Amino acid sequence: MESYLEQYEAREGGVTLHTWTDVKGVKKENFYITGMPGAPIPWWFRKVLLQKHLADIADFPYTPSQFYA
Repeated sequence: MESYLEQYEAREGGVTLHTWTDVKGVKKENFYITGMPGAPIPWWFRKVLLQKHLADIADFPYTPSQFYA
């Protein structure tokens, strides 16, 4: 079981974060959230990241980075 977090460029300069857990080749616990750069990440999404043992993020990235790609 592996957990992943990816970033995508969204409309109007926004950033979409997508996290999921891969269980035997099947995506489970699939979550998407889109926000504007510099805006706070909602507590519920930060909790999902922590439960999946992924790095916590306080704010949306200013641009999609290679860190989570």
